[in-house]
Amino acid sequence: MAKSPFNRSGRRAQPRRLAADDASHTARRLRDLRQRCRLSMRQLAHQADVAPSYVSGVEAGRISPTLATLRKLLMALGTDLGAFFSKTATPPTGPIFRREAMRIVADGKRCYTLILPSRPDIRLLMLDEEFEPGERPPFETLAGDLAGYVLMGELLLEVQGEPACTLRTGDAFYIPAWKKVRGRTLRQTPVRLVTAQILTTEKTRTARS
Repeated sequence: MAKSPFNRSGRRAQPRRLAADDASHTARRLRDLRQRCRLSMRQLAHQADVAPSYVSGVEAGRISPTLATLRKLLMALGTDLGAFFSKTATPPTGPIFRREAMRIVADGKRCYTLILPSRPDIRLLMLDEEFEPGERPPFETLAGDLAGYVLMGELLLEVQGEPACTLRTGDAFYIPAWKKVRGRTLRQTPVRLVTAQILTTEKTRTARS
């Protein structure tokens, strides 16, 4: 039987870190994606609502992006975390996906398990997410509807223009596309949730629009 990646509290015991990936490889892939989309660094920064110097720093390997910011950059480039971190050029076939084949990426404050592979016939980005206390992530404007279910802890969910909501273990949420949204821990304890986002071919709108 495969060893579970989670301990008795429901948290991952030793997630693989984003920093373990070759920083120059991440920088090169991001630069290649930007150039294929025919965007300048300034244009990408505008669409992802980050500073041009941040994009420059990431592409030069001087800055290791957080998962939250990397997700914004990838969405502005018309792709997603699943495709970016895909282990192999040939995704698994069939309807069953084993946990030992799932990719886990993490930074200092977030850990994502990519539950479903990046495949043309799969139109969902499904993540097992874990947030550590102390992070204040940027708002995201997603091109597809987003749903989530809290497995552990308390989540502070903010949708711009609406009152912030506290979700506890067992609560769920559904956010329509193009809403500015962010989630983070409410107390000094981690929160874990599963999310599913509908993937579309339309790029993320700039957060300034």
